[in-house]
Order: sequence, then structure tokens, then C-alpha cells
Amino acid sequence: MRKLVTIRKVDAISPIPNADAIECATVEGWTVVIKKNEFSVNDPCVFFEIDSFLPIEDERFSFLAKNKITWQEKEGIRLRSLKLRGQLSQGLILPLAAFPEIMAQIDGAELADIRDHDFSDLLNIEKWEAPVPACLMGEVHGGFPGFIRKTDQERIQNLPDVFVNELNSLFEVTVKLDGSSMTVFHNDSEIGVCGRNWWLKETPENSLWKVARASRLIDSLSLLGKNIALQGELIGEGIQGNPEKLKGQAFYVFDVYDIDAQCYLGHYERHLIMDELRAYGAQLEQVPHVAIDNLRNMGSDLATLLSMADGPSLNPNTRREGLVFKKVNGQLSFKVISNYYLLKYSNK
Repeated sequence: MRKLVTIRKVDAISPIPNADAIECATVEGWTVVIKKNEFSVNDPCVFFEIDSFLPIEDERFSFLAKNKITWQEKEGIRLRSLKLRGQLSQGLILPLAAFPEIMAQIDGAELADIRDHDFSDLLNIEKWEAPVPACLMGEVHGGFPGFIRKTDQERIQNLPDVFVNELNSLFEVTVKLDGSSMTVFHNDSEIGVCGRNWWLKETPENSLWKVARASRLIDSLSLLGKNIALQGELIGEGIQGNPEKLKGQAFYVFDVYDIDAQCYLGHYERHLIMDELRAYGAQLEQVPHVAIDNLRNMGSDLATLLSMADGPSLNPNTRREGLVFKKVNGQLSFKVISNYYLLKYSNK
């Protein structure tokens, strides 16, 4: 699950050509435009990740008020990728001293010990998400099932140790399709269909259920009888502007979750399960495959992976959202989002 508000340190500061009042701070894998002389290298800071929705009533964010929007009937500021004087800026950093409520919680703890703690609830920060299309809404059965992990990949910028510990690991690389998250599961004879956040009842208008039925996923999962969840992307008409230019809608699988073992299947086990489901009549597609190789051969630094993320999607005339890297044993995965995509489609 994404951690929107964390405590980090400034790793580097560099000038921006032809800019007198601003400079660039590097915070792990992110570059953030800051006011000149506001930070020094190694200073602790509060880092707000892109897609954080900042409450407008908090005066500490008032300098961003000109960019306020209304989302879910609330006024606030959505952080997004942008360029300032030609410099890519992703996120926001503010001095730790400006947040006494955080300082009271950490009570002088070492940065390494609190690096993974998310302070978004404390500061009333929410994750901005695009409105759900009407065809994906419906009657709710309940919250997303607790026995399945939600589909959410960590960004490579937040995983600097990958380039230290995983260079010789074998990764499967697939295209990240721009659609809506969908999960179809079988668990102890119960079949369910979920969106990103909700377990949905079957209704005639709901696209997720219609696609699950049309693709024979319901029947094949019942016949297979294993407690698993198929997770993937629903793409096509009415979803995210249909960048792939599909007719109708289609479900593309990117993961299979073993509910009994509470883990994702590795590359080879996932393919075996999908072949079994196809034998029972399922019409299954997987997200487009790019490569299987060790990370050292594909890209041993952030800049190389970000460059690799930009390229054609399922539709060769469409620029992709990015790539997903999964260790073939299923034990680690992360996403690399194209900066071209983030800048061009910043309203998504």
C-alpha cells in the first residue's frame, strides 16, 4: 500500500539553469523543485508523494492554493508531476520542524527506524484517485476481501535497495496497461468480483461482472476449485479514455494470488494455473510481455529503467503507462511509470 507521507532526507541539491529562486532536491529516487536555500544535504524532510491530496485548510499548504481543485466534494491540492524551468518535479518536501505533530510521534527516533511509517492519516492526507466510470460502479457486497491483497505496486523511486540487492535476480517485465483494477476469485466455493476497493454484487449494468461472465472466468474458477484470485486490468470503452482503442472491454491478467498460502504465484506457476483455466473454457489474456532477464542486464540504475518504461503499449500506436517488474518467484515486484505518461496525462 502506498505511503503518501514519509520522513526522508535530502540526498543532493543541484542548481536549475536560469533559475534564481528555485533549485532541485534529490530525495531517494525522486527529484523535487524547492525554494533556494530552504534545505541542505542530509536535512530531514517530510516527503509528500505525487497523488497526495492536501487539505486546503492546512495553512502549511496555503502557498499551493492557486492549484486547488474540488475532489469528492472537498477542496484541496493534488500533487502531480510537473516541470518547472525544464526540471521535472515529483512530489513535495517541507521541513520536518513545520510538523510538530509528527515530531511528537517520532520522539527523536532514527530516520532508518521510521522510514516506512506513513503519516498521511495524522495530517489528513488522502490518495487522489480518478472518478470511477459509471460502468464500473454498482451495488457493493462489502469491502475488498481481507484474504486477498489489493493490487498496488510500489514505485521504483521508493526502492533504492533494489539496485544494490537485486541486480542478479531474474525479473519478468510486463506492460502496465491504463485501465481499472479488477479481481475475480474463488474461495471455499464462493465466487466474487471486485474493483479496486470494493467487492461487488452481480448486476446487469456492471462491466466487471459482465466481462467475468463473458470470458467464462466464473465457470472455469468453479470447475478448477482452487482458492485463488485472478488480478488484472479491465481496459476498453468507457475506461480511462480507452487509450488502447479497443472495441468493447477486456480483462488482462497480471497476477494470480494463492489465497490459502497468502502469496502471489511466481511466473511459471501463474502460467500453469492460467493454462488449467483455459482448459476449462476460460478466455484469458495476460498483460503484454516485454522480457525475462536479470536486472543487471536490463538496467542497473533508475535512469535506465525510467527510459525503458517509455514505449509502445498493447496498441503499438499508444505510448504505455509504464512497466511492471516481478521477480519470477513472485516475492518482489515494483512499477516504473513513464515520466512522459505522467506529464502528458497528469489529469488522470
